[in-house]
Amino acid sequence: MRLSQKILLITIGTLSFSLLLSSAANIFSFRSNYTDALLTGSFGIGHSIESVLTELLGLGLTLESLSGVDKKLSDIAQDNQHIEYAGVTDLTGLVLFHNDHTQKGQKYSDPVTLKTLSSKQPLWQIYQQSDGKYFYDVAVPIFDEGKPIGVIRLGFSTKVIDEKVLQAIRQVLVNVLITFIIIALLLNFFLRKQLIEPIKRLSRYATAIASGRFGDSVKFHSGDEIGTLSSALEDMGSTIEKQIDELKRSGIELEEKVEARTQQLAESNETLQTSNASLKQALQRAQELSEALRNSEERFRMLFEANKAVMLTIDPDTGTILAANNAAVDFYGYDQDKLLGMQISDINILSQKDIDLEMQHARNEERHHFYFRHALASGEIRDVEVHSGPIDWNGKEVLYSIIHDVTDRKKAEAELEYIANYDALTGLPNRRLKIDRLRQAIANSKRNGASVGICYLDLDGFKPINDRFGHDTGDQILIEISHRLQATLREKDTVSRVGGDEFVLILSDLTGVQQCTQILDRILEEIAEPIQVGNTNLEVNASIGVTLFPEDEVDADILIRHADQAMYWAKEEGKNCYHLFDPHQNKQVKVNRENYQHLENALLNEEFVIYYQPKVDMYSCEVIGVEALIRWMHPEYGITLPGEFLSLITKTDLELELGKWVMDQALQQVSEWQGNGIQLPISVNVGVYHLQSPIFTEQVRELFSKHPNVKPEMLELEILETASIEDTNAIYHTLTDCHELGIKISLDDFGTGYSSLAYFHRLPVDTLKIDQSFVQAMLDDPQDLTIVDSVVRLAHAFRHPVIAEGVESIEHASALLTLGCRFGQGYAIAKPMPAEKIPAWLKEWEEDQLWKDLKKRLLKSDQVGVDLAISSHQKWMDNVLGFVTQDKSLDHSKLDSKHCTFSYWFNGIGFVQYGNMPDYKDINRLHEEIHALGYKLVSIKNNGNIENTQQGVNDLITMSKRMISLIDNLDEIEAEASSFN
Repeated sequence: MRLSQKILLITIGTLSFSLLLSSAANIFSFRSNYTDALLTGSFGIGHSIESVLTELLGLGLTLESLSGVDKKLSDIAQDNQHIEYAGVTDLTGLVLFHNDHTQKGQKYSDPVTLKTLSSKQPLWQIYQQSDGKYFYDVAVPIFDEGKPIGVIRLGFSTKVIDEKVLQAIRQVLVNVLITFIIIALLLNFFLRKQLIEPIKRLSRYATAIASGRFGDSVKFHSGDEIGTLSSALEDMGSTIEKQIDELKRSGIELEEKVEARTQQLAESNETLQTSNASLKQALQRAQELSEALRNSEERFRMLFEANKAVMLTIDPDTGTILAANNAAVDFYGYDQDKLLGMQISDINILSQKDIDLEMQHARNEERHHFYFRHALASGEIRDVEVHSGPIDWNGKEVLYSIIHDVTDRKKAEAELEYIANYDALTGLPNRRLKIDRLRQAIANSKRNGASVGICYLDLDGFKPINDRFGHDTGDQILIEISHRLQATLREKDTVSRVGGDEFVLILSDLTGVQQCTQILDRILEEIAEPIQVGNTNLEVNASIGVTLFPEDEVDADILIRHADQAMYWAKEEGKNCYHLFDPHQNKQVKVNRENYQHLENALLNEEFVIYYQPKVDMYSCEVIGVEALIRWMHPEYGITLPGEFLSLITKTDLELELGKWVMDQALQQVSEWQGNGIQLPISVNVGVYHLQSPIFTEQVRELFSKHPNVKPEMLELEILETASIEDTNAIYHTLTDCHELGIKISLDDFGTGYSSLAYFHRLPVDTLKIDQSFVQAMLDDPQDLTIVDSVVRLAHAFRHPVIAEGVESIEHASALLTLGCRFGQGYAIAKPMPAEKIPAWLKEWEEDQLWKDLKKRLLKSDQVGVDLAISSHQKWMDNVLGFVTQDKSLDHSKLDSKHCTFSYWFNGIGFVQYGNMPDYKDINRLHEEIHALGYKLVSIKNNGNIENTQQGVNDLITMSKRMISLIDNLDEIEAEASSFN
């Protein structure tokens, strides 16, 4: 190879190697910086979405109810081309919102998703989808009041970065190639003219010297190194080799120093570039945050002013109202300027002691809102629910409060509380309040050592009078007896009516049996006195059973049971007398002990079986599940119902074992039915004692592990409301854990027990079940019909399904549907049956024409049609507008949205037929707003300001037309669905 070629190749090779190393380092740095830029941008987008959602959640909305999020995510994906998917999931991995609508409702449980859901900090991961594609997955958690409720997930493909890097590589290769060509041409020209030709001549001269031809000489007229070399060559002939070696060593050292310095400069350059890029990103992020802050403050002010909810900002130090939105001005009735100059104590009428007590209650109940009483400018007092928290307001921390008027709800709760605690006929405490009073008396007895008398009183001779003279006469007798009992007993004693002609008396602070019998003698004398009804004197007597606490030291329920048992003994002794229960009856204790042993053996010998009673949608005839009911196949007496033996194992280990066995059998049956293509959820009754077991949740998880093909949503736990729950916190956490697993929770026998509205609202209840005692008598007893209607309305208010037990006839079903209860269970549908009979019953149910025709009969009824609903609303409008504009009379009772004729249809059969349609919620909102505006117009008219009502009248008519249009649309959608089916 020629010298010129060697020099050229060495030079190009050295440059190529240097350029390739530099290019590789730059490409690696470019890839890292580009990836960081995309991740940083994605986190920024995620945080901007999170800030918007947080503001909306702060208004009291739930994550699932937010609207417009899908469009927002689609816009983000379109505006940021590198983002391929954007979505929002809840903490179970369920997709709530997504730019790709096909992903909504999907539930992901892959490792990346699980890590994302468990993290409380933003993070990114490499995520491989099911199609094999890799994505950078950016996750930003969503918090509501400090608790994580969901995750925002953004993803861009790794191909975006790979393609960008390949593009950079191609560009670098092109640049290197062009550079190499130019350098090669220049080097070739330069070396040839300035170096190669002289060297050739010197080479020939050196060859001559090596050959001993020193006579040859070469002369150059240049003054450079070649000229010097040519002049000195003749002088250095003897030492030329040594000097060449020294030159080579010097050249190598120089090259090493140059290369080291070049590398040092390259690293410094790279560090400087990285620092510049980080500084640029930091500046850009600061600008974005500043802009986001300005936008957030502006959005908050707009939402604050335009929001229909009452909002105030309050100085926490002085209590001064700093800001109030338009809704607050309308609600309180003060001018804006006057309201802003007031203290919150001018509005809140509660004393500081009452306020402190309410705040303590909120902390104990683990709620984040308070109940106060606010005075309006008109002097009216309203109950309000206040949600309050600190915010930054013009650089100062103030309290931001949202106020909801709950006066009507409080009234409804009070009415329902009265219905639940007092007998409608006599006004006496009912069975629920009776138990509460008895527990209080027992607690006092334990403190002061006095006795408590529990008396169960049944009227003798009442039924013949009721049958002969009628129910009205019977009711008058019951009222008179209740008055006599109240007059005879002491103020500290309690009289309660437990049903029919039966009463329970609680005699407190007794000194002994003698004092109790003296009171009972007076009661028998008073009851025996003739009762004049019209022109007729009627006589009744009483049989009374009595037990004393602490002589009979059992709980309240068993005390009443003992008194009831003693009452029957009094009847056997000839009536018109009393009998004292003997708590030391060894015979009965022995029998109970023997029966308990029989039940233990029955569980070991597999004598228990499960029967199943179907639950159906009475409107669509869909079977929604079955209830598991235990039966004892007694070796001597045959099938024994649970009421005859379950009380013997209450609060025992056997109750826990039997409860676990029932759940195991239910899950096994679900598994078998699924194998045969039958999907039927099973509900299981669970005792409170079992729920209070610390290992209950662990037992449930073990059972589902034993039956892996059964999903948690196929099991429902029915909690008896008639049970007294002392440790509500333990029950709450147990039920919450089960609910989070996917298990449904139902409150059984609702209306017969001890639970308050607060207790019901706190537990994670999915479904209410109306006790069959109310349902069975609702067609004959107006009081029971009212209770059923109240429970259905309560369930609708809390957005819970309601199931009626005791549906004994098609007439019961029709009445329940009219009230808005579409789910039922009872003998008219199916009796409890063994599991093997369920498939045959399902076929028979599908062919039952009587139930299929029920829906048609309801829809054809003029009393429940849409036309009647619209007509009743229009009559209400005419009534209100006639009063406001023409001074016509007005039925003020109809101003309440809960008591107008339209409301009965809307919350009854209207809810059954249309309640699942989106427009139904809009109709409900318009109906409430129409009544609120109507009430306001009536108030303005009553104050004599008729000139201020015209705009309100126009608004009322517009809202009414809008609501009627939505109602007509419901009917059209239903008709289209029916024709399609």
